[in-house]
Amino acid sequence: MKALTLWQPWASLMAEGHKKIETRSWSTNIRGPVAIHAAKKSVKEATKLMIPSSLAIIRDFLFPFPLERLPLGYILATGNLVDCKRIDEAYIETMVETLKGSELALGDYTPGRYAWIFEDVTPFSTPIPAIGSQGFWDWKTPSEMEVKL
Repeated sequence: MKALTLWQPWASLMAEGHKKIETRSWSTNIRGPVAIHAAKKSVKEATKLMIPSSLAIIRDFLFPFPLERLPLGYILATGNLVDCKRIDEAYIETMVETLKGSELALGDYTPGRYAWIFEDVTPFSTPIPAIGSQGFWDWKTPSEMEVKL
């Protein structure tokens, strides 16, 4: 299965269904099941990139869990990557209902970037440890892993 590493808190927001669109500077043709992986990168570094209003929305979504306690280095969920759209003024206008609320605060919708649209995200009850990578990478699901007794 393909996997995608996201920094926290965006990985947890995606896993919990608060974030349905991942924005990236590059396009992808990959469609179908994708594992959502939380990078080992410090949440403190990620919060430096956030504007205060976005940070407040993120904290509200994840309450009562403090950002500093989010899991790092784990597969949190799986979801279906169903589309990739180039972000331009027309895209923003057609997606205004989706983007006007919290989703807009959870991504970088600068024209020229890409919106990766996920559906059917299902979190794992227990996160699974994994070493991630940049871009898409191959992850063996627990059923594919060799069982050692």
